Amino acid sequence: MQRENKKAAVLFWILSVICMAVIFWFSSQTADESNHQSNFFVEWLESLFGQNEIWIFIVRKSAHCLEFTGLSLLLSCAFYFSKNKITLPYSVGLTSLYAITDEIHQIFVDGRSCEFRDWVIDTIGAVIGALGFLVLYKLISAIIKRKKR
Repeated sequence: MQRENKKAAVLFWILSVICMAVIFWFSSQTADESNHQSNFFVEWLESLFGQNEIWIFIVRKSAHCLEFTGLSLLLSCAFYFSKNKITLPYSVGLTSLYAITDEIHQIFVDGRSCEFRDWVIDTIGAVIGALGFLVLYKLISAIIKRKKR
């Protein structure tokens, strides 16, 4: 592995672990604490589109999806720089596995629960993150190729 790739791999593995810690921290919050954080976005949507119970669902599930999109994107980078090739199934698989542990963790938090639906949403986020990595990789590769001409 080239020196630059090794440094990038270490950086992305560290960022991945930090992202996992942040997800763990969010999942450690009680239902009341989690609702309080979501309320800012719910109130903003209600101010734009009117009051509707669907906003709570959308905000909470979007947060789930985005957390795991970010983790998968970071893991895709970590695996790429570690192996010097694209291995999206690894990042999606590891992210989905972490989502399972996240759901199990929530069983032990007051007012939270383990939900199959949330794992599915998290795994969809993992796929989005991996595809996002692929798009960025293709764009950057095209830019580099164009500059070499």
